[in-house]
Amino acid sequence: MRAFQIAICDDEKAQTEYLRKLILEWLAIKPFHATIQGFPSAEAFLFAQNSFDILLLDIQMGGATGLELAQKLRQTDRRAQIIFVTAFDDFMAEGYDVDAVHYLMKPVDEAKLFRALDKALTRLGRAERSLMLTVDGETVRLPIGDVIAVESFAHYQEITTSSGVRRVKIPFYSFEKQLGDGFIRCHRSYIVGLRHVTKITKTEVILDNG
Repeated sequence: MRAFQIAICDDEKAQTEYLRKLILEWLAIKPFHATIQGFPSAEAFLFAQNSFDILLLDIQMGGATGLELAQKLRQTDRRAQIIFVTAFDDFMAEGYDVDAVHYLMKPVDEAKLFRALDKALTRLGRAERSLMLTVDGETVRLPIGDVIAVESFAHYQEITTSSGVRRVKIPFYSFEKQLGDGFIRCHRSYIVGLRHVTKITKTEVILDNG
């Protein structure tokens, strides 16, 4: 049975302990285990250099803010699920710019936290799915969560991922089916990952890689 790693980053010790208590209650009704680690600052979290599955993150802290930490984390980690926990709603738009799962207001409601954690688990499962594709004569594993967009060129598909661009020979409709939920065909030749969409206009879909 897999053990998930959950982090709480908040400069208020009482808040950290309260969230830990609620998470333990959530875990008590789940068929898996998880480790929970608290951090009093963004700097302490970064210094630990651990890989966490779920991060509960306060926005306003002494030193670097939670938003700054989330932006830095997203430079190297698209998989971790971020749940913002804060007393202010001024930064909600910025929170979703880093693909946050949810935005919870203090004092945190137990039911809302449980729903946010459930959503984080669903997204983790989707991010962990992978495809085995033939690229330049070699078979490579492509995590579905890394796929930002796909552009079709006849029998070839150009796949833009968080780590670069890959070109594979596979039917467009077949590749679309393999991607499954979380992706949408916004044009006859384009598929985009919904988790990477930052803005939609009448003529454009703007993704988080620009």
